[in-house]
Amino acid sequence: MDFFALGTAIIAAVALGIAATATAGAAVFRARMLIPREVPDVPVTLVLAATGPLPGLEMLFDALLGQTLRPARLIVAVESRDDPAHDRVEALAQGYPALPIELIVAGLSGERAQKCTNLLAALARLRPADSYIVLIDADIRPQPWWLAALVAPLAAGRADIVNGYRWQAPQSVSLATAIGATIDRAIATQPRLDRFRLLWGGSLALTRGALELIDAPASLAHALTEDLVIADRAAALGLRVLTRRGLRVPTPLGDSLAALWRFGRRQYQIVHVYRPAAWWFAAAVTAVDVAARVSLVTAASTLEPIALGALIALGVLGTLTTGLRRAIGRRLGVADPPGFAPAQHLLVWATLPLAAFHASLVWAAAVRSPVAWAHVRYTIRRGRVVGASR
Repeated sequence: MDFFALGTAIIAAVALGIAATATAGAAVFRARMLIPREVPDVPVTLVLAATGPLPGLEMLFDALLGQTLRPARLIVAVESRDDPAHDRVEALAQGYPALPIELIVAGLSGERAQKCTNLLAALARLRPADSYIVLIDADIRPQPWWLAALVAPLAAGRADIVNGYRWQAPQSVSLATAIGATIDRAIATQPRLDRFRLLWGGSLALTRGALELIDAPASLAHALTEDLVIADRAAALGLRVLTRRGLRVPTPLGDSLAALWRFGRRQYQIVHVYRPAAWWFAAAVTAVDVAARVSLVTAASTLEPIALGALIALGVLGTLTTGLRRAIGRRLGVADPPGFAPAQHLLVWATLPLAAFHASLVWAAAVRSPVAWAHVRYTIRRGRVVGASR
């Protein structure tokens, strides 16, 4: 074997190893995934930090009323009366008498992310009887078992914090939805590495005792995000944190490629700020993956047999992984739109676009400040928010 062929073989092994890891992760996730069925008889208080026009808020409220464990109350915090979310929630609340809704105005802050300011204002309205608290995002569309599955381990005394993750639900077939769903579902089905201490604030349940130990007013005083800060405090306090595979919550995915890129970059910026080791890991893997794929495509253009075989193998692994994730989605009760599966398969066989887009998100987050989130740009210094401009 000449040096060119040997180099191509090594590059092929690297690319195939990365792809096979994703396939194995999806297979293990599918094999071990269970849909929790227990329904505890306890009161649960939901907390929602909201902003913007919230076009699908009715679907969230309908989903909350359809839970096997009906929430006792919902506290919604907005930044000001001028925020479109204020009038939106106020108008809708009257149509949901079975879902007690308390709307509060948190006020503006330049010392932390507005979401954290809203959450602190909402948490300040908790009552002594609010024993189980669930933080949610406005864009989730939870399945009927979601709330019961979140709270059951807390009520049984098996955990202090229970978490899940989103499951991107495309509303149309486009390049953006194919890329967004593929990247985020890959993250959703990979094992959680304990050393990275990852939580997701869109679906996060805590006991009242755990919340008091975390001391949210102090912990979130200058925070850019609530979830990773809570994860840090939980680890420092030795709290029991449980992530359940069956808690992958449907979240509508839009078809704007630019919006997807901004969202993805912001997520990786937050990871870079609070989990630099995780960011460096993602940066290294995506860079190696793109470089290996470019090398294989280049070699395949000369009809190099090893490169051609590797590209075919990458396509097969991508198709297999896509099928496994779609099976997981069906188990979660998430139906993709007609024609979405062929779009995903075409994307993975295209070899380069998906890997390049993902790498661009990660490496664009090498610059940690400023962070654009909704209508606010935050200045970050040494992991703390030191300024905000609207």
